[in-house]
Amino acid sequence: MPLPTPADSGGSGLGSPVVSSHTRGAAAPSAAASGMLAAPVADTLAVLPDHSVHPVEAGLSGGGCFVRPLPVDPTCGAAARRFFREALSSLALPSGLVHDGVTMASELAANTLHALRSQTQGLARPRAASGVPEIWLYLRGTGRTRELVCKVFDTERSWSVGPERGMSRAPLDSVSGRGLQVVAGLSAGQWGCHLTRARLGNWRVPGKAVWFALRIPPATLPDHVGRPRYSPDWLIDELEAMLAERGVSGSIVRADTDGMSVLSLSRHLTVWRHGGVVSWRAPSGSYQRMDLADLVEVCEQIVCAHEEAAIGAAQAV
Repeated sequence: MPLPTPADSGGSGLGSPVVSSHTRGAAAPSAAASGMLAAPVADTLAVLPDHSVHPVEAGLSGGGCFVRPLPVDPTCGAAARRFFREALSSLALPSGLVHDGVTMASELAANTLHALRSQTQGLARPRAASGVPEIWLYLRGTGRTRELVCKVFDTERSWSVGPERGMSRAPLDSVSGRGLQVVAGLSAGQWGCHLTRARLGNWRVPGKAVWFALRIPPATLPDHVGRPRYSPDWLIDELEAMLAERGVSGSIVRADTDGMSVLSLSRHLTVWRHGGVVSWRAPSGSYQRMDLADLVEVCEQIVCAHEEAAIGAAQAV
């Protein structure tokens, strides 16, 4: 899965967390007091994040992740199309980009439905909430480089080219049918598959996500959209909480010092935070480095690395 190129942390806009007046319980500025707020300052306060809301829950415009369960029946594709439009309703994206995204989301859902039909046949009872497929949408990237990412999760960890390791991309001839060929074409090759864990249900079950990404024209989004202005210290707290919520919680050991944090997730995976940048060594041996403000993508990449490391450790036994 391709990583967005980290921007220079000096230009990331990160700083001390700023809490707007409503989060402190104070009244909104009166008309008489509004003269103290020059227009640029007022505009800035209007887009600062509410620290009472976790960024992952803030929606696409607030740097969060849109998540919905998908039905395991013939309405799966229609539901994916509806959810895709719902997620993007607050963003003024080009109609052509939205149309392509709706088409690809429907194809991902159809692919997942096809994969799960054989798995669900013969089950005596419906799947638990944590076992149904899910559609995720979020913005990733830094600075003026943004992508819209759409993923469809299911609990079938295998991929048609073979075992889980190295699933990030697959050749087109490995796909039965033309659905994913459509995805590959409309996304200009920005698609693939990786191990991950569910976001819904009380137990975040392991599985895989098939995804595509669409580059968003820089002039389409304001600078603040998908780029909330949290401090690195606050973001690392959120990252630890998000990893725990995804089921990576049994063995997290954390240490902090001046401007640095270390999260040990297992003996195979350690995450370092220095200022506003996080890094870790992937199971392949390569080092990954990302801007911590790209929080949803950072968490997803680490969850993927955790799942790959767990499989590698199990195979080595």
